[in-house]
Amino acid sequence: MRPIFQQLVVLTLFSLLAGCAGAPARSDLPAGPAPHTVYVVQYGWHTALLFDGPAILARSARLRADFHDHRYMLLGWGDGAYFVAENPPWSTAVKALVASDYPALQAGGRDTNPPLGAQARDTVALAITEHGYQQLAEYIDRSIAADADGKPIYLGKQEGSPDRFYQATGNYSVFNNCNSWVAGALQAAGVPVSGFNLTARSVFEQAEKISKLQQAPAI
Repeated sequence: MRPIFQQLVVLTLFSLLAGCAGAPARSDLPAGPAPHTVYVVQYGWHTALLFDGPAILARSARLRADFHDHRYMLLGWGDGAYFVAENPPWSTAVKALVASDYPALQAGGRDTNPPLGAQARDTVALAITEHGYQQLAEYIDRSIAADADGKPIYLGKQEGSPDRFYQATGNYSVFNNCNSWVAGALQAAGVPVSGFNLTARSVFEQAEKISKLQQAPAI
């Protein structure tokens, strides 16, 4: 257990550093109109992104092949074995941190905002430019792994769940987790997220600061 303990200590230190990341300035925000909205949703230690369904499906070829006519789309990223299992044992969570076999992308339609399982205080809205939204859609498509024929690799569904799980690109670890993926998505969209972004708290608090900055009147 010593290597795991060492990694968790490093994660704690990184989390403290992330909390000290400098707040962005108005000049860091993308210039021009920002007609789109993306919501960062926090579920305890996990963060995900909530999209307007028609808008993201119109731009993501991967998602559009499997989803239609959803008011919202919720997307998240995590360890393949732990994320997809309905009741994974603790050992699976530990293995995910130190020896993950592959990551998974979770995608599912939602009818409400906040989505089921979250409250209003768990979501924060971010304004995205048209260019940023297109870059975000491309980031999502790149996150879905493909087989030799270029088709998505499906990992199945949980019973009674509206979500589909795809094998994802990249490597999951304690240093590259669901919150790192959300931060990367926001960065692709031009949102000035900074810090190590290893914790849900770090990502969510940065999103809150940026959202307030976007809504503040120009001086």
